[in-house]
Amino acid sequence: MASVAISTSALDLLLLLRGSEPEGLGRADQVSYQIETAILMGILTEGDRLPTESVLAAELGISPITLRQSLAALRTKGLIETSRGRSGGSVIRRQIEFTDSQLQDKLRDTSTETLRDLGDLGAAISSMSARLAASRADPQNVEHLEDLAKRHRDAEDARARRRMDSRFHVAVSIAAQSSKLTSVALQLEAELMTLWWGHSGESGNDATSVADHAAIVAAIRARDGDAAASAAERHSRNETEYLIEQHLRLKMGPEEGA
Repeated sequence: MASVAISTSALDLLLLLRGSEPEGLGRADQVSYQIETAILMGILTEGDRLPTESVLAAELGISPITLRQSLAALRTKGLIETSRGRSGGSVIRRQIEFTDSQLQDKLRDTSTETLRDLGDLGAAISSMSARLAASRADPQNVEHLEDLAKRHRDAEDARARRRMDSRFHVAVSIAAQSSKLTSVALQLEAELMTLWWGHSGESGNDATSVADHAAIVAAIRARDGDAAASAAERHSRNETEYLIEQHLRLKMGPEEGA
């Protein structure tokens, strides 16, 4: 498998995922969860080569033995493959994809109140990130946002579009030049990625999302904090309403909700 070393930005995002893992996990399982989440979100993609074990262990603040336990668990799941030797290392083998059934079950079992809470948090993070990005983003940040918006618009399937949308949210917080906002945005998007389900063949809110992304990028480029915050909050609210709509359709039962 051809591989390429992960970028510094990807490694930084991986490190910021610390704290997103469920409670009660041991350190090795926490690291496995961080890497799995990075794969799920598209931060790490097929063919990406992780840093050497000594470097990655140091970056994560764990012992090499703990890291090897984490990597062994990921190999068992078929997510990475490892080769030894001077040019060896661990390479991402495949993208994580939840089945429709898994996504439906998770969304059906998540209460409307919880979805509202997630939406309120998302709206707060998105609007403040966009407002700050309008005053702090550099040209490279804006260019990256434009690229992600285009990749979302041109994605071939719903899963890829959702992944690009998630990365767009995180990129806005990165453009805000706030590591705390980025960390919280990452953790929220990681949770939302396991809830996003739509009827097969439906466009969902894709057209709305494309327009929202364009408005957010335009406002950030124009250094208009109020417009950026308003567009970002509207986008987050639209997504929340879509999730709640799908949740209620699933709760209606297999005939109406399937």
